[in-house]
Amino acid sequence: MSRRSPEKEAYWRKTLRRQGRSGLSVRQFCKDHAVSEASFFSWKREIAIRDRQATDTSENGSSSSRVKQAVAQQVNPSPFIPLRLISTSTMELVHPRGHVLRIPAGFDGDCLQQVLQLLDREMGG
Repeated sequence: MSRRSPEKEAYWRKTLRRQGRSGLSVRQFCKDHAVSEASFFSWKREIAIRDRQATDTSENGSSSSRVKQAVAQQVNPSPFIPLRLISTSTMELVHPRGHVLRIPAGFDGDCLQQVLQLLDREMGG
């Protein structure tokens, strides 16, 4: 995504928001809306990088260290997408297969661990 297209970025930001609000997994959302999963995840990563760059530039006046970090993450990406805080009472975890877990404050850690183990088993089987 070397060339920036404001129209494409706006489209994908809107699409990412719609998926987040839909309650559907990424796979199901993409299927229902005839969107490529690969493009969805590529744009999700690209927009996250752009947002971090914009934040770093405004805070530090320079985004070079964040750009290097973003490039390093693309070379050796983690199978998980970093957690992001939706509100003070909820966090969101996106599993590599597209499952989205919205976890309320005060959640049961043992229960969450069991859910993650089930999702990991699903990946292996």
